[in-house]
Amino acid sequence: MSMRKYLERSAVALKQGVESAYSGDFMNRQLDYTVAKVNCRADLQNWVRGSDRDVGGFSDAYLDTTRHGHAKFHGYISQKLPEDPRFTRSGYAMVRSCQPQSHMFGGKYWDSSLFRYLMLRVRADNRKYFVNLKSSTVVQTDIYQHLLPIRTPGRWETVVIPFNEFTLTSNSVIIASQPGMSETEMETVGFSISDRQEGPFCLEFAWIKALDKDL
Repeated sequence: MSMRKYLERSAVALKQGVESAYSGDFMNRQLDYTVAKVNCRADLQNWVRGSDRDVGGFSDAYLDTTRHGHAKFHGYISQKLPEDPRFTRSGYAMVRSCQPQSHMFGGKYWDSSLFRYLMLRVRADNRKYFVNLKSSTVVQTDIYQHLLPIRTPGRWETVVIPFNEFTLTSNSVIIASQPGMSETEMETVGFSISDRQEGPFCLEFAWIKALDKDL
């Protein structure tokens, strides 16, 4: 890591903290927080994608922007197994926000204990997608997951998911002991698809927010 960039990020974090304290924001409980958004192609630099092709599979995953300024997560899920005999199933693709970079005052996390809901603006086909949340307090392979509840495939809709309904998983397997998501620092948010169906997929999203009020 470049020491210069590390110090630059630290200076920005200090400036933001001072501005927040000066404005009195620390005294007011925030009702909503923009976890991630996509307004232009430059915003895609804050996201990463992957698929089973990374480990020898044949699925493809892409992340683009539409002419309306939304993110488009799309590709093709292949059930064809890698040549490696250790693999007994395949067909997976994902996209997630980038992990925050560290600085001397910590990292850029958001505290899920301050909010009750995750709200997403999405448009999806009729395939099954998961919403994934990565916490800084769990092991590397642990992910909080929830099925993305799409009611109107092919149309834009606002989806709201209570944080207490997310399930802790490890390598897509549900963990028997389910610690709550309260008092956790969240690092990344994203989507994945692994519905064991061969064929193309497409999920568009505009923004993802954390919410602390009833709709």
